[in-house]
Amino acid sequence: MILPLGATEQHGPHLPLGTDTWRAVALAERLAKQLPVLVAPVIPIGCSDEHSGFAGLLSLEAATLAAVIVDCARRMADWGIRRLVVLSAHGGNGQALALAATRLRQEMPQLALWIPDAMMVCGDAVLAIAAKAGIPLTAVGLHAGEWETSELLCLRPEQVRMDQATPGYIGDMDAALAQLVANGTLALTSTGVVGDPRRADADRGERYLAAQAACYAAALTQWLIQTDQS
Repeated sequence: MILPLGATEQHGPHLPLGTDTWRAVALAERLAKQLPVLVAPVIPIGCSDEHSGFAGLLSLEAATLAAVIVDCARRMADWGIRRLVVLSAHGGNGQALALAATRLRQEMPQLALWIPDAMMVCGDAVLAIAAKAGIPLTAVGLHAGEWETSELLCLRPEQVRMDQATPGYIGDMDAALAQLVANGTLALTSTGVVGDPRRADADRGERYLAAQAACYAAALTQWLIQTDQS
C-alpha cells in the first residue's frame, strides 16, 4: 500500500496551494501503473510552518501528522495490509515521518515500512534532466522554482499562472535550505519562491515525473524483494 503525503502551503504567486499534494498523487499513481500496489487517498495537509506569514497555510504539528499516519497504518493492517510505503512530496514532513517510523516499528513490528527520501532516490535523475536542458540549480530551486512549476504545468496547467511567475531567492541552495529550516521561507524571500520558475516547461515536467517514478519503482522493487526474503 502506498500512502501519499502532500501539503497545503504557498508556492509563490503562480502555483496552487496544493502543489505538493498533486505531485504526491501523481507519483503514487504512476507507481501503481508499474507495480502491483494499492494507493490510498492522499493526506493533503502536512507540516508546513516554515511557510508561516504567507496566506493559505494549513499545517499540522509533527506529532499530530505522525499520529495520523500511525492511525491510518493501524487500520490498514487490520484489513490485511502488510507492507506500507509513505510517499511524501513535501520535505517539511521529515520530522513527522521520523516520529511515525519510530512508533510503527515499535507498535507494529509485523508491518514492513518504507519511507523513501525523495532527494536520495530521485534527486540525481531530476538534476540530470535540468542540466541537459541548461537549467541551473539556482533556477531548479527548492520551492516553487523551475522543477515544481514544470511538473504542475504538466499535471494541472489550469492552476498555473505563468504571467505571475517570478524569481525568488536564486543564490546558494544549500545555504537557502539551512535558512529556510532555521528561520522560515519568508526570511529568505518575500515572493515565497526559492528558484526561478520562468523557464518552466510542461514537457520537461513530464520528464521529471517519469524519471522520479522510474527511480521510485526500481527502489520499491528492491525493497519488496528484500521484504519477501525477510
